[in-house]
Amino acid sequence: MFDVGMGEFVVIAVIAVLILGPERLPKAIADVSRWVRVIRDQAANARRDIAAAADLDPSITDDIRQSMKDLADLHPRRLASSILSDPGLKEQETIKGTITGSGNGSTNGSATGAVNGAAVFDTDTT
Repeated sequence: MFDVGMGEFVVIAVIAVLILGPERLPKAIADVSRWVRVIRDQAANARRDIAAAADLDPSITDDIRQSMKDLADLHPRRLASSILSDPGLKEQETIKGTITGSGNGSTNGSATGAVNGAAVFDTDTT
């Protein structure tokens, strides 16, 4: 929910101790945790009430969740990682190695024009 790291948590704790003092801090923490619990319960009840009012079939809600997951997969970071870790990339490298003659050890008919290990073209001019 909130992206609070350890450093931010320490700063918040120090400020809370300075403002509330050590004698009122435990009660304040208990009150905040109680409010968070109440808000979570209300959100869960509202979600249930909306689903009941809309008379949604659980399979439909599962379809909606899957659609949301599919949309989340379109995030630029996930797209880039899926493209960069593409299993078809290994196949492309194998094909490229075969064309250049480094993939299967055969040099006949390779893109460099090598025949039996000797270059067909003048290497000094290229």
